[in-house]
Amino acid sequence: MGQIIDPEGRVCEQTKWHSRQKHAFLEEYLDIWSKQVGKDGKSKLPTLDIFDLYASFGLCYCPDEKKTWMGSALLAAECLKKYQSGKLLFLNTYHPDENELQEQRKSLEDSLSNIHLPERVRTVIESLPVEKALESAISYVNPNYPSLWILDPYQPEHLPWNIIERICKLEGSYHIGNRKIARRPELFICLMTGRLQRLTGMDKEKETVGIVLGMEENIWKAKLEKYRDSDDNTRRALISMYAEKIANFYKKPPIILEVPSTDGNIVYTVFLCTDHNAGHYVMKLHKLPKYQEWRKIEWEKSAETISGKKKERRKDEKLGLKPRFLDEFGENKRNE
Repeated sequence: MGQIIDPEGRVCEQTKWHSRQKHAFLEEYLDIWSKQVGKDGKSKLPTLDIFDLYASFGLCYCPDEKKTWMGSALLAAECLKKYQSGKLLFLNTYHPDENELQEQRKSLEDSLSNIHLPERVRTVIESLPVEKALESAISYVNPNYPSLWILDPYQPEHLPWNIIERICKLEGSYHIGNRKIARRPELFICLMTGRLQRLTGMDKEKETVGIVLGMEENIWKAKLEKYRDSDDNTRRALISMYAEKIANFYKKPPIILEVPSTDGNIVYTVFLCTDHNAGHYVMKLHKLPKYQEWRKIEWEKSAETISGKKKERRKDEKLGLKPRFLDEFGENKRNE
């Protein structure tokens, strides 16, 4: 949405309040690394590299709420600062207009300098179209060690499926005892399913939909009709189709979260892809900020939307339920 100056005089990305929701979810997931994997001064911690291919200004500001918060790039930086084995922060901030790009990059660099990253964290900042940025990012990857990729484009057409596929294929391995286990990157994908849904009804955008989904037009149309025949609406059908594609690479199904705007309409869908058990318990964090009612998708062969209910949250809290992944991380030490 462009830039804006917040009340403290900082250059920020102007955005809607629903963006705070996705960043809150990302922050909770990153906290697993900084607060759980790296807690208690554990030795032999695996290194962590974070790649953000759609970094923007660094800070976000919502005029409606008059609030400023850290965007994905700064959240990633904070995580690597806190996690004792944080190693690489790769940021790509791009805009087709050169003047806008320079403003955007300067804002990002200024915001990043205020975090004071330790010397052990190498920072790389590129300003490239996403295809070229990916090539640069891959040159830094060691697939045998953990990496997290943040993919949060402005529009769905800015994230072609071939970008996702290339990242998913960065397979390495690690050992637990005598067992050799495959490792793939962890992905945090924010897909604007609201816009993608609208594009399916525009004849001139059929090819665009295929590029986003990684399917020929006749294939995605047939799948869409199949899901509709099963009483799915277009948005849920698109989510299922996307999840199916991701499931070809990961053993565990993606965690999927729908993010609504203030009027209740779904704006975008977050996909968290990881084969580590912890990822599948992140939604049980009771401190997850309640900016809106969260909608979680349980995906197996189809998508089912479960609206968050305050009553259920209060019941869990009264029962003293704890997020199971804390013990699992402590047990496994994520020495993978």
